[in-house]
Amino acid sequence: MSWRLSLRMPIAGSLQPVFRPVHPVLGRRYSSIPKVSDPLRILFCGSDEFSCTSLKALHAEHTRNAELIRSIDVVVRPGKPTGRGYKTIREAPLKKLAEELKLNIHERDTFTGWDMPEPTNLIIAVSFGLFVPPRLLRAAKYGGLNVHPSLLPDLRGPAPLQHALLSRRSHTGVSLQTLSDKTFDAGTVLSQTPLPGIPIPPNCTVQQLHDMLAPLGADMLVDGLRNGVHVPPHVDVGWSSNPLPTPPNGSPMPELKHAPKITPADRQLSWSTSSASSVALQSRVVGQLWTHALHKSGSGKRVILDSITEVVPPTQYPDHVIKSFARAIQQNQTDTLPDVKRVTWLQQPPFDKTLQQIRTPCFIDSDGQSILVPMPGGGGGGGGGLLRVGVIKVEGDKAKPAATAIQAFFYEGGSDVSSD
Repeated sequence: MSWRLSLRMPIAGSLQPVFRPVHPVLGRRYSSIPKVSDPLRILFCGSDEFSCTSLKALHAEHTRNAELIRSIDVVVRPGKPTGRGYKTIREAPLKKLAEELKLNIHERDTFTGWDMPEPTNLIIAVSFGLFVPPRLLRAAKYGGLNVHPSLLPDLRGPAPLQHALLSRRSHTGVSLQTLSDKTFDAGTVLSQTPLPGIPIPPNCTVQQLHDMLAPLGADMLVDGLRNGVHVPPHVDVGWSSNPLPTPPNGSPMPELKHAPKITPADRQLSWSTSSASSVALQSRVVGQLWTHALHKSGSGKRVILDSITEVVPPTQYPDHVIKSFARAIQQNQTDTLPDVKRVTWLQQPPFDKTLQQIRTPCFIDSDGQSILVPMPGGGGGGGGGLLRVGVIKVEGDKAKPAATAIQAFFYEGGSDVSSD
């Protein structure tokens, strides 16, 4: 779907920008004045697989058209110690790619006191994570560009893929922007996926979303260079600066959100407020979840939950769950089921050192390996759906099938859900 902006009348004797219809994914470009660029000597800054896709596209264009891209140098951050004892150095994927392409590599964790190779005239940062200082941006004739996997200014920040999924966005896209000399993701949007964006498939994972957007971002970058969008004056073609009518089958942009880095706190499971659907989504996006549970010994143990899914719809619940629990809920008789196994989960609210005790029923699934937990979120008493957990790792022990690991936390009797 393409959108055409009508020609605006001259103001104060000068023509206003004209946008022409372009590819429905690659976005819109300022095209009223041809822009001619010097051959580009690029300093490419990146780290992960997303940035690798853009570097591959730039190198391919360099090979095809040296008059556009004369050279590429690469900046990566130093490898980080990882693993047991932090004895293994994990290098950025971009470093390995740059070595394969036989590009000059500069390892930097700070730009302080460092000068770019001569004669760099354009800096491109993609999923880099280190702020490029104004000193370097001023030294490069064409400043800097950045590829960002979101419809900026929505989901500014280092984790737009994860937050697009966590926020249940129905659409997303990519943006090509200038590098701001003040903060991350605040540059001029030079090209952008047209609204409403690219549909996000149901149950999409971060990797699947990455695989959709990374090549689109790389194509947008190369397409922008070919059309001289890096040459001043820069024109903002972002949706927020040039609002378009809502497409017939689309929807207005949702409230803008920030996309901060994913932290361990994002992997904590909230028993008191979560539904099975939200926990399954959380696990799909951020990976293994952690919580605490009350051990039979009376001590709290940290547990890591993995292989998490939601059991839907209720008609697919195992018979023993329906008979022992679901029917009792309908009759408000859950307090009179002493034979139902329960687990006391320990939850630490934000900014609070006290632990809440959240007690829920817990069933062994029909496979004998997984556990089924009715979630209190969405009304309590299992109203939040049924959660299936396949693997549990208890602190101090190795990962085991959830049905085995949970035995040390079972007790009988008591109410279904409570908060102490």
